[in-house]
Amino acid sequence: MKPKRKTAKRIVLSVVLFLVLLLVSVGVQVAVNLGIDPLPSGPETSFDTGGGERLLFYYDSLVNGTGLPVGIDLTETFVNAELAGSIAYVDARYDVADFRVNSLVRLYLSYGEMMPASSVAELERVLLGFKYWMDQGGEDSMCYWSENHQILFSVSEYLVGQTFPDRVFEVDGKTGAEHMAMAAARVNAWMELRFDYGFTEWYSNNYYPEDIGPMANFIQFAEDPLMVNRMKMIMDLLWYDLASQSYRYEGVDDEGDPRTYYIFLSSSGRMYSDNRVSDDVGNRMRNYVDFIVQPTETEAYETGWKFSKNGFFNCFRQMIEATDAFGQPFYTVPDAILAIFDVPAGAKVVKGSQSLDASELEAEGLLGQDDKQIMMQFGMEAFTNPEVIDNTIAYIGKNNMFTNEFLNDFKLVNIWLLRAFRLLDSVSALLKPSTDGVAIERANVYTYVTDHYSMHTAQAHQPGGYADQQAVQSINLTNELSIFTSQPAKIPRRSGTPTYWVGNGRNPYSVQERNVSISLYFPPEKAGFMEPMVVPETTHAYFPVELFDEVDESGLSDGIIFGTVDGTHVAIFANHPLAFVPFATSDLEGDRDDMLVRGSAGDVLTDKYDLVQTGPGMHAFVIELSSTDVESFADFKTRIYGNELTVYASALSYRTMLDGDAALTLLEATYDESFAIDGVVQDLQYDRFESDYVENGSVARKAEEIVFAYGGHTLTLNYGQNVRSEDD
Repeated sequence: MKPKRKTAKRIVLSVVLFLVLLLVSVGVQVAVNLGIDPLPSGPETSFDTGGGERLLFYYDSLVNGTGLPVGIDLTETFVNAELAGSIAYVDARYDVADFRVNSLVRLYLSYGEMMPASSVAELERVLLGFKYWMDQGGEDSMCYWSENHQILFSVSEYLVGQTFPDRVFEVDGKTGAEHMAMAAARVNAWMELRFDYGFTEWYSNNYYPEDIGPMANFIQFAEDPLMVNRMKMIMDLLWYDLASQSYRYEGVDDEGDPRTYYIFLSSSGRMYSDNRVSDDVGNRMRNYVDFIVQPTETEAYETGWKFSKNGFFNCFRQMIEATDAFGQPFYTVPDAILAIFDVPAGAKVVKGSQSLDASELEAEGLLGQDDKQIMMQFGMEAFTNPEVIDNTIAYIGKNNMFTNEFLNDFKLVNIWLLRAFRLLDSVSALLKPSTDGVAIERANVYTYVTDHYSMHTAQAHQPGGYADQQAVQSINLTNELSIFTSQPAKIPRRSGTPTYWVGNGRNPYSVQERNVSISLYFPPEKAGFMEPMVVPETTHAYFPVELFDEVDESGLSDGIIFGTVDGTHVAIFANHPLAFVPFATSDLEGDRDDMLVRGSAGDVLTDKYDLVQTGPGMHAFVIELSSTDVESFADFKTRIYGNELTVYASALSYRTMLDGDAALTLLEATYDESFAIDGVVQDLQYDRFESDYVENGSVARKAEEIVFAYGGHTLTLNYGQNVRSEDD
């Protein structure tokens, strides 16, 4: 018996020793990981980095004969002084250095022959010394991975490599020709992903400019005609988004003269508070549309396109105005798309599907370590979701990116034991970290546009999930006034998103049919894992009283408010009492950070705008729009008060007369389950495009060919066959 006891003892000791060593190794790794400090993503003290963008404007003015602004003289001293801040920022590899590089590349390629020799030499040095992708060595805190950054880095690398094929890039010792080839693969991947799945940062009036800038550079300067033709297709798709989602509003300018506004403020994958406030405050795409659709009518505006020194815009403008060796423009917006901006009067329904869900990546062959795979996953900002977290940690580790300020927290789960046994996905599924909400997943957007307003909703978009910068719903009444609801997530003076106004603490179940929007929220009662703080039993609407012609607050205690502006009426029902936060409270520093600071919102808002709903359980917002074409404001209120609204524990029903109808319609929304119209459950999973602007009214997701047909014009795009053709 003794030998057996000794054997058992050895086994027990071996197991104990193994467990001790296991714990020690894990403990050592944890200790090492905790010692990984992030590199700064920006300078300690801000400095002027916009000189490169200004020089683009100055040299263009000089070439086109419009003359330099008073006091500007492009001497060597002046030019080098302007470049100094941009170059210092790029050399330090701070976040959004790729924005500056995009302008510097165009500056060099367009105006290098006109610039002082010392300036040209410095541009060459900085462009050849920059790091253009995550796997190229060196550590920094630049964000490479979101959709706009991907194309910014890749196009600049491609064009620099094309320009200097035999020069050596400092970052890795490879030649320009080698970098051009690496960048070409990523540019092709980015274009293919956009053609197949649309824009992850869907309908973003903040981030579309950052796509257009590098796309314009590529179209004008790249020497591969096949790739250039495909890039034109992607530019077409972006302009279709602009045209189909814009609301043409006939208003007045700052002088009181008639002015047409093309309001691009839809539901979006990434928007900030100012982007949502109004077309005036947050639409970064206004100058682009004005320049293309109504250049003569808008060229005199001091803050308009003609005097813009924005680098992304001037990359686009200069590409549009330039001609090739045969005197032909490098790109024009197709007539089939231009016609959509000025569709005849009347109501229009537009539907579309953009991007993918994280759960779809593997089946699409887009979950892995290859550039195209990581571009789709990281472009969605999908990092911690159970489907992708193993892939995330593997890529960050392989490319030594734990010192990146945006990714530094991933060091906490970079444990060999979790990776070896592929436990990270189980841990993520169990803990449900709030970072899952950063992922920008598939959006099925319903848009209703009339002569008086537009309403947009990402139908049933990730209800109950954490959210980051997603704007599930948007309603536009004038160029100055938009309204929306959200479930706030707020810590005073916090950085990052979501915040009190940006995104949602938890997403609603939002649905729409024509002029009626329904949003059902369940505000969290306690913070989730890694969620810093929640605002319990609270939802709110952005409803700036001062921007309406008339507001009826008499029903606030019953959860009802009405407003009218320029002939457009709005009613909001809530199932709990409503109350405005006093402006003095909204103007406190912690709240100003969310709404009043970004853009020029603080110059506009001087009165109450934060309409809060508080109470237990489900929070409902029903928003209905109408206009003086249909009824007076008084008749609108009378009709709305007569509508039947029933709210249940997790559902509601609402009976109303939809825009254009002569009979009542019953709308029924059940949280995270269904949306029914007159008893018929709606399919909220849309095709890629569903509208009167595409051939046969619909284009399937991941279609081989997309045909736009409107106003007697046709545009055919076939990415695989590289066909882009227009017919009248």
